[in-house]
Amino acid sequence: MENSVQILQQRFQILTSASSDLQISQQTLQDMKDLPNNNPILIPIGGGTFVQGKTGDLSTVVVGIGADISVEMKIEDAIKEINNRLEEVTKAKTSVEEQLSQILQQMEIYQNVANRLSAELQGASQ
Repeated sequence: MENSVQILQQRFQILTSASSDLQISQQTLQDMKDLPNNNPILIPIGGGTFVQGKTGDLSTVVVGIGADISVEMKIEDAIKEINNRLEEVTKAKTSVEEQLSQILQQMEIYQNVANRLSAELQGASQ
């Protein structure tokens, strides 16, 4: 059971990270969709480092769809796609939380039974 708990905790962490990434993408697209062309922006390149840039045509964006494949979409469609993914990740997180809770409850019950049996055995041997 402990192994199952560890696996579920890892899944939960992965889903939490995916959720955060999707929320950032969602918010960024929402914020950028109304920006004019040539608006100055800072572009993150990792490690807290940014380069200066300017917005271009934001009517379409490139969205990763998995397996290192990306497609160009209208920004509104990309926002809908990200919202759908975020919904799926949220449902998956809820499911993992429920499974984890059930296993932890079972472990607590088994621990209580083991403690009671140990106390009974110690009482019987005295």
